[in-house]
Amino acid sequence: MHSWTLDPATDIHVCNNPDEFQWKKPASPDDVVLAGGSEFLIKAWGEVTISLSTPDGIRPTTLKNVALIPSFFTSLVSLARLSSSDVHFDSGRNVLYNTGPPRQDIAKLTQLGGH
Repeated sequence: MHSWTLDPATDIHVCNNPDEFQWKKPASPDDVVLAGGSEFLIKAWGEVTISLSTPDGIRPTTLKNVALIPSFFTSLVSLARLSSSDVHFDSGRNVLYNTGPPRQDIAKLTQLGGH
């Protein structure tokens, strides 16, 4: 299973696994991500369906406007993008939730290797 990292610092979702990626449009030559002092070219923009552990069991959800960068070190879910859609992270309980009404948990996250 390919894992994703919830990242509070990025403002875009990034997929590094082309097998998961659903291509929607090509990237322009100046579409890049800067990370760790390096520049990574975005190959395409698209969607990725990931599985979430929800209160009702494992459910698929689709991330839209995802950058495909096969050479990137990990796949990232942008917390900033989620927050702009009224999805937030509770680090104490390790859950994603929306504020509703009513406020409800959306997904329980699993920490792997410190991430």
